[in-house]
Amino acid sequence: RPPLVTGEDERPDPRATDDGAFQPLPIASFKLQLAERRARIVPARDAAGCVFAGPGVDLLGDEADAAFALARPVLAWLEAREPVRVRSLSFDVSRRRLLVTLEQAVRNGVEEVARPRVVKIDPGVDAGACDDLLRLAGPLVEFLGRTAARKLALRSAGEHSSVPQIGRASCRERV
Repeated sequence: RPPLVTGEDERPDPRATDDGAFQPLPIASFKLQLAERRARIVPARDAAGCVFAGPGVDLLGDEADAAFALARPVLAWLEAREPVRVRSLSFDVSRRRLLVTLEQAVRNGVEEVARPRVVKIDPGVDAGACDDLLRLAGPLVEFLGRTAARKLALRSAGEHSSVPQIGRASCRERV
């Protein structure tokens, strides 16, 4: 049965499927900060279909590690082109643009001390690479969409009272 939002005496959350999983929200962008074991998800739309207007959804520690595991194909794609150590990976899904912050260059198994640098991969430079990366990130994007839906449902139910609530009766832009 679908999960309950506020308590056992409440009705099931309509955003959840029969098996209890949440329908994934469309993702506008996400940032994986591997060095800090943190991730930030910014949905494109909320569960009502409105343009997302709230603070993003943060994943920390083990929750972030689950996202990092799903990012392995993207990291492997980057590593296949150049041996790198990724510090953070920021993907603007709607623009198909990836920004990667690299820590140190790794050459032939020997680390070379270097300043962090940013690599940008976008459709204007390499549209094929962007398509490949978005395809490789598909399971990650779905996981982030489901995780954001679940965490935002908890947030709107008030279970995380320290997170600011954003209230609106309706939205003008729907999918």
